[in-house]
This record gives sequence, C-alpha cells and structure tokens, in this order.
Amino acid sequence: MKKLFLFLLLANMGAAFYFYSEAENNLSAQVSLLHPEKIELLPARVACLEWQNLIEPIARLARVEISKWETGKNHVSEISRGKMTFYWVHIPLLRNARETAKQIEQLKKLEIPYLHIRESTDNPWHNAISLAVLANDSDAAALVEDLKSKGVERAQSDEQTLEQFEFVIRNPTEQITENIRQLAHQFPDTQLQTSECNRL
Repeated sequence: MKKLFLFLLLANMGAAFYFYSEAENNLSAQVSLLHPEKIELLPARVACLEWQNLIEPIARLARVEISKWETGKNHVSEISRGKMTFYWVHIPLLRNARETAKQIEQLKKLEIPYLHIRESTDNPWHNAISLAVLANDSDAAALVEDLKSKGVERAQSDEQTLEQFEFVIRNPTEQITENIRQLAHQFPDTQLQTSECNRL
C-alpha cells in the first residue's frame, strides 16, 4: 500500500511539473509573438464632416434618407442644439397635387431652391414648400417681398420655435462623403463643412 501511495505521489508530482513547464513554454512563446515596436497608436482626432442647421422636420427627412444607406450609417451621430426661434419662408399647403406641381415648376424655372415636405396631415409643415429658414425677421420679410416680385405670390413667413440638430460624420469614406454631399444638396439652408473631431 505504501508503495502504491508513493507511486501515485510521484506520478502526480511528475504530471504537475510537466504541465507547469508546458504552461511556461506557452507563455514565453506568446510573449515572443508580441512586438511592442510595431504597435501603432490611433490618432485622438480624425477628419469629420459636420452637417449643421437641420431643424425639424428637415432633420427627420435626413434621418429617413440616411437609414436607407447600405453602409456607413454607423459613422453618423446626431447632436441636438436645443430649441431655437426661426423665421420660416414657405408656400403653405396648396389645394391639390396639380397646384403643388405647378408651383414647383415655377420655382424650378426661377431657379429658386426649395424643399417639398411630405409629412403627416397633423403636422404644420404638411405638404408645404419650404424656401428658407432664417434667423432674422427682417431678412425673412425681405425675402418674401423679393419672391413676390418674381411672381411667387403665395410665399409667406412664419415664426417657428423648433429643435435644431447637427449630424457629425466621423472618419468618412469617399462613398459616405459623396452620399452626405448629395443629401445636403437636397436641403436648402443646411451647411456642410469639413473639420476635425474626436475619434469617439
């Protein structure tokens, strides 16, 4: 019995020594695979696109378009800039689709930038044609007068208090840059600029 006990004790000690030496060999092999001189630190700041001056419901329309992208949505983050008072120059809801199409055709001929907003019927922007969003009442009134002098008789200005948003696109690819430029072009009075921002 003592011989069996001694044999088992020696066998266990041998197995423990074997596994310990294997673990040490594996650890030294893994350490040798590390090359600290090859580690590259990522920059804290990266190239960014900042798409500014998006008010509701323009921001909502932009979100819908971005959601249709096949790739690149994860590069876009949205920042609220709080509620602000604006003067919205627009053509309110017209009687029917034919009148709306006729008005849009006139704006195209006059090369006046516009945005036809299709919203739910309970929204004040429903089916309106947005022409400008301005910070100053006198600028809005002057624009309305200018538009009327060009024959856009239904143009009017309303004071609106709305939330404003900014979209930040971090480290965009060429495709994302092109997508956001095309999208920004569809929304008058928004501003797209390049800058640097934090990676995260």
